[in-house]
Amino acid sequence: MADPYVLENGSEIAVIGGGPTGSFFSIFALKMAKMIGKELNVTIYEPKDFTKDGPRGCNRCGGLISELLVQTLAVEGINLPETLVQRGINSYRLYTDHGNVFIGTPSHEKTIATVYRGGGPKGIIGKGKESFDRFLLDLAVSEGAIHNPLKIDRIEYNNIRPVLFAKGQRIQEPDLAVGAIGVKSRTYKIFEDMGFGYRRPETVTAAIAEISTHSSAITEYFGNSVHLFLLPIKGVKFAAMIPKGTYVTVCILGKDIVVNTVNNFLDNRVVKSILPKTETYKVNCRCLPKMNVRAPKIPFNHRVILCGDAGSTRLFKDGLGAAYIMGKAAAKTAVFHGVSKQHFQKEYYPVYRNIIIDNKFGKVLFAVTDAFKVHKALNKSMFRVVQKEQLEPSSQKILSSVLWDMFTGNELYKDIFRRAMNFPMFFDIFKGCIRI
Repeated sequence: MADPYVLENGSEIAVIGGGPTGSFFSIFALKMAKMIGKELNVTIYEPKDFTKDGPRGCNRCGGLISELLVQTLAVEGINLPETLVQRGINSYRLYTDHGNVFIGTPSHEKTIATVYRGGGPKGIIGKGKESFDRFLLDLAVSEGAIHNPLKIDRIEYNNIRPVLFAKGQRIQEPDLAVGAIGVKSRTYKIFEDMGFGYRRPETVTAAIAEISTHSSAITEYFGNSVHLFLLPIKGVKFAAMIPKGTYVTVCILGKDIVVNTVNNFLDNRVVKSILPKTETYKVNCRCLPKMNVRAPKIPFNHRVILCGDAGSTRLFKDGLGAAYIMGKAAAKTAVFHGVSKQHFQKEYYPVYRNIIIDNKFGKVLFAVTDAFKVHKALNKSMFRVVQKEQLEPSSQKILSSVLWDMFTGNELYKDIFRRAMNFPMFFDIFKGCIRI
């Protein structure tokens, strides 16, 4: 007897959410189906226009892409146009209360790039409106997906088949519904209400702002570096300033993030010291997005699957890399295996769980970083060790590389954790504490 949960020619897939995860899923599902001689009908429901500036097209993200992801996509036949990249990043500058130090990429391969997820910050003028999310959505459409701008507001089960509704009207009864909805909208509620046990991920609030100034000022004051701040600012875990075309994106993570968090950060003496002094600048755009810090326990059921930020994603970094991994894993399971709960449990969940396990290592690393940040002697000694590594050409630069990889997407947290468990490095840090 044929498995009723195996997708056949003409099977319909509804993807709710046209951000990177939804687009990656659609691209790979269509490519994989063609490989085995099947035709699938994929519809992406995304009401947002990613060509628009400001909140109308924004997906509220720092917009960093690791070189590892760029290379991986190239292998998949997805080559990012040069016009998408706002600035190539080859270094970062670490700021503490005890000074700052320049840290170059540990190797020439470990670079990162900055992009706009939507059409750019509110009020952006002229060129530079190329959208990463629009590029991926257009690529999915070129593979055969249909983009429908409707907003799905309800999903019900009918004989274990999802039924989609929009504006009170029945829209579609697909063979599979894919929730690529993120955590910043209330769309997650439509999956909670389906009753199979899905619950919204545990989240924290972040603060993101766009500071506009002249491109020459950005080159002069920020260069091709991410500026990372480990400062004892109440409620702030860490912050970064990411240079782009004519904007600098400010990303702040921590506890009790509120509207004034950005202003308080910009008023800090260390931050003020690096902002343009003769050039005018202003905060054009700001938001308080949610970030997934704990994945839901139940991310799928028969003919329904959640992925991306709505499911399992990387802690505090490389959301785009996680979108690729989880979108492809969901597509592979659906096309090559099936769309039952058992299929997803066997084929999709191991990939889902691997990110959860890796994030546990990340939480330990960030807890240690927090301790170093608030403890004056540890903070100063850590800064001196990094400074010493940068001044000595023959140094292994262990601490420098650990910090670099914690805030980019090139390495797994568990691999960073293994490198961080280095006795000579900790000996140098604690020896420095005794001298302070």
